[in-house]
Amino acid sequence: MAELVGTSKLGGYLIHVENEDADIDVDIPTHKVEKGIDLSDHVERKPIVVKLSGLLIRPTYDRLETLVKAIESMEKTGKLLTYEGRRIYKNMMASGLSIKASSKVMNGYKFSLTLTEVRVGQSSYVAPKTKATTAPVAQAGRKQTENNKAVKNAAATHIVKKGDTYSTIAKKYGVTISSLQKLNKYDPRKIPIGVKLRVR
Repeated sequence: MAELVGTSKLGGYLIHVENEDADIDVDIPTHKVEKGIDLSDHVERKPIVVKLSGLLIRPTYDRLETLVKAIESMEKTGKLLTYEGRRIYKNMMASGLSIKASSKVMNGYKFSLTLTEVRVGQSSYVAPKTKATTAPVAQAGRKQTENNKAVKNAAATHIVKKGDTYSTIAKKYGVTISSLQKLNKYDPRKIPIGVKLRVR
């Protein structure tokens, strides 16, 4: 576009900027500072603020509206922008877009816009170089899923309850039915309730 040669860029879009005012400022301490201490530790840089004004011009109305909508979208979505004018400013956000139709500007608008620097920080997290080791998980309070293996191996007797058979007792203690019958001389159909059966 011949009418935009040599103009500024905002987020990749060509615009004609007439005024570019940058505020570059710091906070200076108002409290007392000890003598001999480096004052730069107490000075805090403020974000750079650039105020632009100029013309948004395109050869056709459709292209002009596309440009205005693109700048409105940059402002509404908080997109980080790069502005290339007299100076280059990075990580800027647009706000305060104002457009004004004028009889002196054909195929365009007068505009004003404020760009404010966003200082993007990096995470202070540093990944460890070695994997962390964890302590073994204690089994206290947890349901034992292997059907009390310790009881199977340790118990030598079983007190018969109602419904117990050589088969259920053998499964519980991990022994064979025939070994239970050899150790205990009770009839398999008439095991007395309350007696102690030898398991091992």
